Amino acid sequence: MQNITRLLARYAVESRYETLPPVVRHEGLRAWVNYVGCAAGGSREDNVVMMLQFLGEFNGGARATVIGHRDRLDALNASFINAMSSAALAFNDTHYATVAHPTSPVGAALLALAEYRTQPLSGRELLHALILGVEIQCRVGMILVTPPAQSAVGLSMQGIVGGIGAAVAAGKVLGLDESHMATAIGLAVNQSAGLRQAQSTMASHFSPGHAARCGLQAALLAARGFECSDNMIEGFKGFAVSFARDPNLGAATAKLGEVFEILTLAYKPYPAGVVIHAIIDACLEIVQQKNFDAARIDGVELDLNPLAAQLTDLMEPKDRGQALVSLQHWTAVTLLSKAAGVAQVSDVALRDPAIRALRHKVRYNNVDSVGRDAARLRVRLDDGTTLAAQVAHCRGSIERPLTDDDITVKTRAQLQTVYAAADSERILGQSWAIEGCASVADYSTTLALR
Repeated sequence: MQNITRLLARYAVESRYETLPPVVRHEGLRAWVNYVGCAAGGSREDNVVMMLQFLGEFNGGARATVIGHRDRLDALNASFINAMSSAALAFNDTHYATVAHPTSPVGAALLALAEYRTQPLSGRELLHALILGVEIQCRVGMILVTPPAQSAVGLSMQGIVGGIGAAVAAGKVLGLDESHMATAIGLAVNQSAGLRQAQSTMASHFSPGHAARCGLQAALLAARGFECSDNMIEGFKGFAVSFARDPNLGAATAKLGEVFEILTLAYKPYPAGVVIHAIIDACLEIVQQKNFDAARIDGVELDLNPLAAQLTDLMEPKDRGQALVSLQHWTAVTLLSKAAGVAQVSDVALRDPAIRALRHKVRYNNVDSVGRDAARLRVRLDDGTTLAAQVAHCRGSIERPLTDDDITVKTRAQLQTVYAAADSERILGQSWAIEGCASVADYSTTLALR
């Protein structure tokens, strides 16, 4: 059996930024800009503020920035908060094959590490480490989902692989050799945790925060000589067999260095669970049809990939967190408001009797042939007329990716919920120019609230 843990560690250690394809380097930049916006946009959510207050009671040296706040925390706790906030509005990036959200824990760990260590971390180094962290965590996740592998639907992929990505990224910055990098991966694997049963609750956003902190901690411990098995992924009692039946170990190393999983990241145009995006697109197509009248809707029927319903069938969301991942809510609110933004998951929208009534008119069919990024929608009006829309690939998916301009618009809007307009533009510009930044620690201070 190949030592997958060692092979991945060796790849990370030997990787050189200049040898990465330009398109891969640019995707790392897109992922970074998207992460910064998501972390700012979610920084004022109730669960993030509650966690920030809680961690403040146990805080160590206050050396690291908390995005969107005046508070400073120690590096481990700052990584937790800055990953948690990036997921708080379900706006963070997605790796479709695994349904992981890879940049949240990696970006947060790197930002905290940049301020923790005394040697300046350049933007070029940050992007290189980020790319490696995203790549390797996604590849480890592929072990669990690539046929014949079968993993339980209850596993939170961002929770069980996110820490691995954060450990690899931090380990690259710390200059770990192959042996110590394998140890860092192993220590992160040993902390893998997260269940989807927590979805739509505050605990859902705990998972990426936990992953970021565990991964950073793993790399820092490995650098100090803390030991762990170097076959934690493929071992007889390791990660692969613990989280999947018939795990496909070869998926982690297939065409490693030739094919890059980071190029398959999807950036969300809507603050919703990713399997809901095709539904939203279909609704937005319906509302543009000339015969559409929301007041005359008699029924709504959806054809969906079975995973969509497994993850997002929630007829009566009780709060904002549940609304973010409710297919019925997004269907109803998009059809009635003809929009799909943060306002559509506000308390006002949740309490709206018309939206609630329409939620109860939504029915769905599980159809295996419908892709995860696809949906079919039929809206029946009170005179028997049926309006239909079909989305083969939703906006933000691999086949319909957001452009750089789209990411700029999305990030600017999220930054402006926290910072003044001029500060938002400065942060946006500096984020797109991060590759040329001499000191990420200096850049990070601009993310604190003045």
